[in-house]
Amino acid sequence: MNKLLLWLEARLGALFIRIYRRLLRWEIVNRNPDDQLCIYFAWHRNILYLTMHRIGSGIAVMVSDSKDGELIAGPFRQLGYNPVRGSTSKNATRALREMIQMAKKHQLAISPDGPRGPVESIQPGVFEIALLAKIPIIAAGVTVKREWCLNSWDGFRIPKPFTKVRVEYSDPFYVTDKSQFPTLEKEIRAFIEAREGIRAPQTKTPGE
Repeated sequence: MNKLLLWLEARLGALFIRIYRRLLRWEIVNRNPDDQLCIYFAWHRNILYLTMHRIGSGIAVMVSDSKDGELIAGPFRQLGYNPVRGSTSKNATRALREMIQMAKKHQLAISPDGPRGPVESIQPGVFEIALLAKIPIIAAGVTVKREWCLNSWDGFRIPKPFTKVRVEYSDPFYVTDKSQFPTLEKEIRAFIEAREGIRAPQTKTPGE
């Protein structure tokens, strides 16, 4: 895609998200202060909800280094986020190093099962960043009254207009040693599952 089309896509995509956000009713539970440095942890299927909720926050988000990733990075920039290109598997070393640097001044956000799954898998990068940057992990669970779930690897979630969206944040999970990784994974999974359940990819698409 050429630069002009990317420029248009970024601005139109961001405008659409800003408008659509206003059509929803939001309930936010246990939101931590914006100046508390941390890593937000959310499954890939919930990206749209968290993106809408934290517009203008300056959060550093990890975005795929692929060509498709630029289609996401552009709107993110327009919405006030700081995209970091890479993933916890591909180009991991460079991306993790940059995220650790960003953590000195910005909150971070990672979808540990993105960009291509497997669904609800957790790459160790999120724990390694928390350990090296000395910041806690805060998980986000999302419940929605009415939504579409795409027929994608993650069951990507899209809210229906005028529905209620509830975003609940966990208390901080602190990482002080690599030996904690398995225990922290279980605790974070338990927090999200208590709010969202164990969700397999769905087969519904908008219009069904």
